[in-house]
Amino acid sequence: MRGVGLALVLAALPVVASAADYKPVVCKSAVTYAGPPLHAPVAPPLLGAVPKASLDPETVARLEAGFLQAKAATKAPTMTAAVLVPGKGAWEKTDSGDQPPMLFWASAGKSLIAVVTLQLVEAGKLKLEDPIGKYVAGVPNGDVVTIRDLLAHTGGLFSANEDLKARAEHRAHSLDEDVKIIARHGAFSCPGERWRYSNTGYALLGKVIETVDGQPWQASVEARIIKPLGLMSLRVLADGDKAEDVAKLVSAKEAPIEPAWAGPAGPAVGSAGDMARVWAALLGGKLLKQESVQAMFGKLYPMFDAGSFYGLGAMAVEVPDADGTKSLWLGHLGGTPGASAVVAYSVKDGVIVAAALTGDGSAAATANLLLRQVRSPH
Repeated sequence: MRGVGLALVLAALPVVASAADYKPVVCKSAVTYAGPPLHAPVAPPLLGAVPKASLDPETVARLEAGFLQAKAATKAPTMTAAVLVPGKGAWEKTDSGDQPPMLFWASAGKSLIAVVTLQLVEAGKLKLEDPIGKYVAGVPNGDVVTIRDLLAHTGGLFSANEDLKARAEHRAHSLDEDVKIIARHGAFSCPGERWRYSNTGYALLGKVIETVDGQPWQASVEARIIKPLGLMSLRVLADGDKAEDVAKLVSAKEAPIEPAWAGPAGPAVGSAGDMARVWAALLGGKLLKQESVQAMFGKLYPMFDAGSFYGLGAMAVEVPDADGTKSLWLGHLGGTPGASAVVAYSVKDGVIVAAALTGDGSAAATANLLLRQVRSPH
């Protein structure tokens, strides 16, 4: 499976760190960005509708064969995948073996939180420049870290799941516990200065959604995305959810988390078809105004490795192709021990692809393989 490899999958994962890695800073204001060069802004196209019809038989046959090849190559116990082509049709397949057919999307689910947050901005219920201290007390530099910073991972906040003691406890932590952890570590930079992944930033966004929307963040995602789109499998996990309808995470490298522990930082479970339809609706103007979608890709910060960039709850990824060129993917990856996921629109192909699997294989490589099947065999 050539193309996207382990390095790209790691772009979806935080790097474990400790407070010893930096000297905590106290900031009175945001500062100018001082990191590596930004990616140029990307203006996503307004996609047409995806017909309910299946893709043509030849393409379907290639996708079915590609799915089997990917599942064998990744040794994935369970896998779900989908390809949506605006104006043409769709294909999707799930093989969960003896496991339930719902798969965990890990950090790819962050985009759901971002979309709801931006919907609330459009509705005038909050502003991107609101400080998080307006909604949650005790956050380092909370009077200057903004909602925009949390969406983009530029708030300078530690990610509580990186705390070695917290990781060793191997359990879910409440938002109050997370805030105490990040307060103990302190901020590693002033808002706007650096990009650094923080799952706790998205946990804080969940609290913001609850405060301004007047209901649990899970209910907001369901009411604002899942129900309007008529998605039958996709759901977000409640605190303490045993996820008995979700395929078990399996890893030979590290003990997996329980999916519900991720909270707003990785809330979604379901089929690839439903996750792909979320992005078809997003890029089709059905969830946000076009200017809000463009804002998600308007300022793209370099991530962990070359070719991966982060906007507002969304990623732009430059994917090497076999002919030496690169494809640009707009979407979000996710990964945790025992699960890997990606949903993205390939600008070159004009196709939305989604894949999630259990085990230690690469969903991104799977998605790249499937995109090659959509292209003309000639």
